[in-house]
Amino acid sequence: MKKFMTSLATVALLTSAVPAFAQEGQQTPVTTATTPYSSSNELSKASAEQEEFQDIEVRFNHVPNVDRYKWVRYNITDGYEDAGGTSYSTSTKIYSLRIGKLYRIHAYALDQNNNVIAVSNAVEVRGERGETVIFLNLK
Repeated sequence: MKKFMTSLATVALLTSAVPAFAQEGQQTPVTTATTPYSSSNELSKASAEQEEFQDIEVRFNHVPNVDRYKWVRYNITDGYEDAGGTSYSTSTKIYSLRIGKLYRIHAYALDQNNNVIAVSNAVEVRGERGETVIFLNLK
């Protein structure tokens, strides 16, 4: 009988112990500025839309037997390769460098069989307002 009473008391104690967060009436309303519809998120979206970009012109020297020039842009500031492209002439535009970010750009020349026949040294350029022209010397 003593064991039964102890067991009954334990069960009663466990069932009556309701955590504070589960008790109605004791919860405090949670308000935060990071909800999906908050004004701070709308402000960050607006500032992202107003972010400034720069387009630059890139020129290459002529390489004999070249079929096309390929270029690669690496975002040094954020640490990743973010763009690449192909040009069939000795100049091209590289679009959308973010103002203030530092980039490394290099190029290589390919023949008709996709063999690399010349490579440039990497050039570092920072996105800034105004016109920028860089020259990549392929050797």
